[in-house]
Amino acid sequence: MIMFNKKYFLIFFNSLLIFVFINLFLDVKVEFITASLDEFKQFSMNCGSVYQILIEGVEYTDKNLRMHEAICYNNAVIKVFNTVLGTIAVLLILKYGLQYIERKSNREDLSDLLKILRIRNSKKL
Repeated sequence: MIMFNKKYFLIFFNSLLIFVFINLFLDVKVEFITASLDEFKQFSMNCGSVYQILIEGVEYTDKNLRMHEAICYNNAVIKVFNTVLGTIAVLLILKYGLQYIERKSNREDLSDLLKILRIRNSKKL
């Protein structure tokens, strides 16, 4: 059965693990949506990479943008937290999935043999 094929299972979860790590290296963006009676606007601000925000720090010279510094920092921390949790989840599912596939492949399906034996035993009576 293709559902219990070990190769496809490994390819799927390894690619999922790669996507979790790629998410960590993407830029952190903050989007604001404003609405009034007349117009609807959407603002997007690129904070930079997670490394720049957490290690180097984001500093704005304009005092009006100081509140965005905390928002960018919090989004970077959430991105790191999601990466760690995603990695743990994918690795646990991979571990237990491989154990399940190993157990499943070692068992043989005996339902056809049991059906044949029941038919033969019923004919003898």
